[in-house]
Amino acid sequence: MGHRMVVKAYFTNAMGLRAGAPVRFAAVDLGSVKSVRAKPELKNLPVEVVMVFNPPYELKIPNDSTVLLETGGILGETFVDIDGASATGPPIGANAVLKTKPTVQLTTEQFIEKRSEVLGKKNCDCDNKKDAAGANAAKKSPSTNP
Repeated sequence: MGHRMVVKAYFTNAMGLRAGAPVRFAAVDLGSVKSVRAKPELKNLPVEVVMVFNPPYELKIPNDSTVLLETGGILGETFVDIDGASATGPPIGANAVLKTKPTVQLTTEQFIEKRSEVLGKKNCDCDNKKDAAGANAAKKSPSTNP
């Protein structure tokens, strides 16, 4: 028999989160997203995410844990990640509302720019290694004496 618990969180942007997406705590699946709804009346945080946990054990998630939306890889599915690393509060109860951390979402242009920066650094490192390898090879090659 599981320990079913319903928890909510409110975000500024759903980032493509859908019902059925995983909910994780410390990379452990706890449950899934039950619903993602627009709530325009909640001006600053207009996206309501309802999550359902149903682990076979009692959960003691601190009530000051924070919720983030993460993406599995570059093109992966959006999922909910609960961060309790610095949390110290008492355990949440049923129908708790956890606070959220804003998620930085890169535009396609920003992503390409960051990717180019990383690849540019990688190429520079390779060029330096080639230059160093060439210099070392020149030092080690035997000289020919007639």
